[in-house]
Amino acid sequence: GGGGGPWRRARRVGVGGRPGTAATWVAGLRRAGRAGGGLGRDGRAAQGAVKTTADARDRDSAGGAAAGIVDIVNENMFGALRLVSVQQGFDPRDFALVAFGGAGPLHAHALGKLTGAWPVIIPPSPGVLCAYGDATTMVRDEAARTHIRRFGVISDDELVGLLRGLADTAAATVEAQGVPRETQTVSYHVDLRYHGQGFEITVPVAEETFDGNGGGLAALAAAFDAEHGRLFSFLLKGNEHELVSARATVSGPRPNVGVVHLPEGGTDPSAALKRTTQIWVDGSGAGANVYDRSALQAGNVVTGPAIITEMDSTTLVLPGHAATVHPSGSLLIRPTEG
Repeated sequence: GGGGGPWRRARRVGVGGRPGTAATWVAGLRRAGRAGGGLGRDGRAAQGAVKTTADARDRDSAGGAAAGIVDIVNENMFGALRLVSVQQGFDPRDFALVAFGGAGPLHAHALGKLTGAWPVIIPPSPGVLCAYGDATTMVRDEAARTHIRRFGVISDDELVGLLRGLADTAAATVEAQGVPRETQTVSYHVDLRYHGQGFEITVPVAEETFDGNGGGLAALAAAFDAEHGRLFSFLLKGNEHELVSARATVSGPRPNVGVVHLPEGGTDPSAALKRTTQIWVDGSGAGANVYDRSALQAGNVVTGPAIITEMDSTTLVLPGHAATVHPSGSLLIRPTEG
């Protein structure tokens, strides 16, 4: 069950090495972009593999079967998103959804519909976002220590001493990387639990609450109770709080990175229109405009169905939705109906 046949056949095609890649190709989503990795060479293999699946499932077309495979991929991604949202006590409708990676923007819009997280944000050059972050991040080090103590046998001063000792250790490491101490910033976190529990919750430390008279521990207990209540909807009021471990994180300054400001271009995106193509979405074929992202300007509104291409990624805008170009270059996808 679970669509094992289509998944296995898609893997055999060898288009990009991912299960959904062949399906996105056949559905017309990927070939509209600047497909790399030998996709042009393997297009016929992708078509043949998905057609075999369509014939085995009595589907009318390979395109319809491909759209079904993409739906399976999206549902699996949705399950992963639930692990880090709903199952952690967060309602995804309270958040925006940010897509990155080469294929992320192809699936992000569907995941926005499944989670109700709007807008779906496609940053500039999503395919190299991780590399960009690595190239522009600050130097950072973290020192941690297990220190299991019930709150009844630990004091503000003892915990502050532990945290500052950890900060000194991390600061020395960052300084050795050429970052002077006067430019460093420090943050503290502790892992807490109720005495007798088998898991911990991480709580940030507000150093200014430590007055030497128990104010810091009281603030940590209150923060832990609030987070425990949010996650599990109950508190163990008869159980004493317990410190499990402490961490100090020392960071250097962020590098100066230039901010992108696109020129204003009004709502009409026609200057970036490349061509039209046929795609499979929502179970049927549809005509879609294909846009060059590098030619879009701030304020342009791309209505779906549409495909927005760039060197490192391809963005899909579904029917009934629109992508607005933010002055920063990000695409903000929202529903246009309801």
